[in-house]
Amino acid sequence: MNLIDWPALCRNALWILGLSIVLAAWSYASWLAAQRRVRVWRTTNWPVFVVPASAGLLLFAISLAWGATRTWERALWVIIAMAFVAQLVQGWREARRQGWAPAPLAEGPSPDSADDDPGG
Repeated sequence: MNLIDWPALCRNALWILGLSIVLAAWSYASWLAAQRRVRVWRTTNWPVFVVPASAGLLLFAISLAWGATRTWERALWVIIAMAFVAQLVQGWREARRQGWAPAPLAEGPSPDSADDDPGG
């Protein structure tokens, strides 16, 4: 008698793990943006966010491809997963070439404060 559906448990744990990695990457990017005095959206282009977020979204896509019931749905999730792999590899190469995050800004006002100011 098997009461636990182990494949379903693993599949659901995979997408939860993936989205928790994305949340952790966003949290770190938000903290880093506050430390560097830049808008958080600017940090989403940095490898320090792109690499873990892409890895988390890859796990999410794999989980949904695993649980898909239709062939076209599974194919679509596999294509999306391959796109996240490409983004992950590109972010990793960027990090190796330029570093994980840009150098800290000098003291004073942020250079992007004029173009990102919501007040005008």
